[in-house]
Amino acid sequence: MDMRKLGFIGTGAITEHVITGLIVKGGYAEEIVVSERSRERSRKLAEQFSNVRVESENQAIVKQVDMVFVGVLPQQTLEVLESLTFRPDQVIVSMASIVSVGQLAKVVAPATQIHRIIPMPPNEIGVGPIPIFPSSPVVEALLSQIGTMVPVEEEQHFSTFSAGSAVMATFFELVATHAEWLQEKGVPEEAATRYSTAVFHSLATQIQDLDPEQLQKVSEECLTAGGLNEQLLRETRQAEWYEELQVGLEQILERVSV
Repeated sequence: MDMRKLGFIGTGAITEHVITGLIVKGGYAEEIVVSERSRERSRKLAEQFSNVRVESENQAIVKQVDMVFVGVLPQQTLEVLESLTFRPDQVIVSMASIVSVGQLAKVVAPATQIHRIIPMPPNEIGVGPIPIFPSSPVVEALLSQIGTMVPVEEEQHFSTFSAGSAVMATFFELVATHAEWLQEKGVPEEAATRYSTAVFHSLATQIQDLDPEQLQKVSEECLTAGGLNEQLLRETRQAEWYEELQVGLEQILERVSV
């Protein structure tokens, strides 16, 4: 099945990232219809891309598209969808956390092709994972242009990936703190920023193709006895950084599990 026309209900930040990635990195040229809310972001997208059009009513979007992306707040998702009428042939792709496929199925019937995804901001530039549950050749073919598709067999595992995505802000804070420390030692702001972002980018790039066993060993393999990396790793382990990360992820998992 070739999904030619896309619609987005809810035009928040993630919707903007996905649409920008599809058009700029994926070369998507068919019409994309977006909801007016948020008004500023939808207007910006329509001004930036000639194939993006804004509709003021959600039902008008559903009526004219083949694939419906749902990007409203999780606590509003079911209420918004319940007020709409879908077709049996439509594909529904939810970007909302804590709303299960089963819950979605009750409010989008007679549509039965229902999927959940977890997009991330880097998908705008064509990189980053996109977990999907359940798997869909049609959705995966479309979104593989803007990220690495990760089909998930069990919905509980999808929730685990959702919790795992919460590391974004922590990662950015780590990079920013690294650059800030350099600046405090007298390094010019621009040079500190360029160095810190390049360090973390290069390290992430180096490990992206490691297998599970290699990933678990990589930190130890880059240590030199009595070296600088060994010292900092020892200090962060003694401070229980990594245990605290796991505790935080467990708490988030409890929040997003459905």
